[in-house]
Amino acid sequence: MLTRVLAALVVAILAAGCGDDGSGSSSSLPSTTGPTPTVATPPTTATPSSPPTSSTAPPSTVAPTTAPADLQGAAQAAFEEWVGMLAAGDHQGAWEAMAPTSQAAVGEDLFFDSMVYEMAEGWGSWSAGKDITYRLETDENGRVLLWVSGTISPEGMTETREVAVPVVETDSGLLVSPFEEFGNVAEAVEEEISGSAAPAVPADSGEGRRVVYSNSDQRVWLMAEDGSVVDSYPVSGKAGVPAPGTYEVYSRSEVAYAGHDDITMRYMVRFAHGESLPIGFHSIPNDGNGAPLQSEEQLGEYHSAGCVRQSLGHAAFLYDWAVEGTPVVVLA
Repeated sequence: MLTRVLAALVVAILAAGCGDDGSGSSSSLPSTTGPTPTVATPPTTATPSSPPTSSTAPPSTVAPTTAPADLQGAAQAAFEEWVGMLAAGDHQGAWEAMAPTSQAAVGEDLFFDSMVYEMAEGWGSWSAGKDITYRLETDENGRVLLWVSGTISPEGMTETREVAVPVVETDSGLLVSPFEEFGNVAEAVEEEISGSAAPAVPADSGEGRRVVYSNSDQRVWLMAEDGSVVDSYPVSGKAGVPAPGTYEVYSRSEVAYAGHDDITMRYMVRFAHGESLPIGFHSIPNDGNGAPLQSEEQLGEYHSAGCVRQSLGHAAFLYDWAVEGTPVVVLA
């Protein structure tokens, strides 16, 4: 499941953890083909009135080298631009503001975008931090780390933290690179999806490129033109809704509204009509306070008033894959 595969990445996003404090003497920035920076471990959190604390490597007899002020200013500007984009919800801009090494670690901008809320609450909280200080150091492996300390409020909890963010020099200038250690997240998800855990698509579910939704199984299959399974995962709908039959995607919206209680959902893909509202695939809805109406662990059970709920990552993928005109086969 996407949740398990992304768990470590989400922890780092919310923790915005600090890195190992190494040592060395080089003051030049590594290129994207040089030594690979590593993202730091989650920090020790102190109270707002306490000085920030961090996890450090074993003591070294050689102190880290502090980089020139002009490099620190460029690194600081790159970090502030990146967290500012995350806080503002500009995830495409934030994706492009990351070094290629971190883009490769996340795997696809689609998966980066699927972490919109975690990113805004975690790294994005640094954009509104207080008493922020910066220092730039080069460790013994040639990594250039921007150390950032201050008081932030991720998910409404005020905390004093310190993070170490690798920065690298690219053709586009100095960029932050926080995610190398996670491997290719997108590939990991695809490997899990293509594994043997997903049951075979039901018989008599049509042919060609299509979405198959089994109401009784509470599961979706995305089928390629050649009959191979692109993706399959559990969902949450309503028993008997919509009626079995073949439908067609007729509209899509990145954000949709339930029309009551300030409930919103993302990546709406409409394919049928209910008594008064459209029926479609979308992410798990959030209430007016931003809280999800169910957990991803509950997917596979009936929880919806009529639409078909998905994890945010799967909803984002289906939104791009099932364009207008895509057949949707609903099975009893």
